[in-house]
Amino acid sequence: MRKIFCFLPALLLMTGCWDQTMLNQTKLITAGGFDYTKDGKVVTTAAVPQSVAAEAGQGNIVNQIFSASGYTARQSRLRLDRKVAERLDASKNQLIIFGEDAAKKDLYQILDVFYRDPKSALNAKLAVAKGKASDIISTQFEEPKMSTGVGEYLKDSIRSAEESATVPKENIQTICPIMFDPGQDFALPYLEPTKKTVKIRGVALFHEHQMVGTISEPLSVIYTMLSGEKHTIAMNTTKKIFNNKKPELMNYVTIKVKKNKRSFNVDVSHEGKISAKIKLKMKVVVTEYPSDNLNTPGEVKKIEEKISKKMTKDAQTVINKLQGMNSDPYGVGRQVMAYHYPVWEKLDWNKEYPKIDFTASVDVDVIGHGIIE
Repeated sequence: MRKIFCFLPALLLMTGCWDQTMLNQTKLITAGGFDYTKDGKVVTTAAVPQSVAAEAGQGNIVNQIFSASGYTARQSRLRLDRKVAERLDASKNQLIIFGEDAAKKDLYQILDVFYRDPKSALNAKLAVAKGKASDIISTQFEEPKMSTGVGEYLKDSIRSAEESATVPKENIQTICPIMFDPGQDFALPYLEPTKKTVKIRGVALFHEHQMVGTISEPLSVIYTMLSGEKHTIAMNTTKKIFNNKKPELMNYVTIKVKKNKRSFNVDVSHEGKISAKIKLKMKVVVTEYPSDNLNTPGEVKKIEEKISKKMTKDAQTVINKLQGMNSDPYGVGRQVMAYHYPVWEKLDWNKEYPKIDFTASVDVDVIGHGIIE
């Protein structure tokens, strides 16, 4: 009896599930998009997958698209809730897309609502749309006949691009510290809507909180490799290494990168002059070479030199584009700040970065060329 009396006060102190969410009373958002109207309002577009019955007992996914505008991202979301009978829940959101106009403004002003909400899906992917985000969200995709929702479909597409090194791996959580780092910027996947599909065109580059330009595929592969990406499932690239062979396909070689080792050095001279150098050492396998069989060491060496020269040229093109856009995703400024802080204190990095001596080089080692001898 004494044990029972001791147990009763503990029961009184126990709390219930005060923040429970009933799934039969909610609609789960799997993809969200943000655009701006001409008068500066925020337009939120949300995709909610709904399962519908089909023939032979099979189910299809229909994506319900909802949209609302407001003076802030939160207000537009609240107005979105009022358009739906159930409660909208973004805790399972898989993707956030920014229209190009929205990305060129302050990105954090929209993302702020996600960082303040404890239920936000911080692992949701981020991307920028060419044109409007609503056009991406509303696309009637051909491929799955919607066996999956639009959020899952687009997230899988971006993950595939990450595995092929076409775009960097980023989400809501990973870009947060970079946005507030004065010595580093970031990049996001750049999407383009077509009639019944969405193409990943490359990467959208940012400076501080704003989009400043793009790098298209296949140069976006070089961009990702220069970031130090060591290995992905399918890090492939095709390069033109000859100019005068017929037919045209004889001028190309395709390689798969098996190992990508990066060295990144930032130096400051006694006079305060800053220089940066990225060197890549790649071990690759030739997966396509229509021009000839690679059956002699001399031929392999010649191909190594040509691929190295071509990829070095492309890598320097990427660096030049980054400096021209004043985007520092590799963190040159972070290195200066960390190891040469007295110099950093005196700099206006926005003016200094585009002028520094920043170079890149690629050294390719062919370690395999298929089974043909």
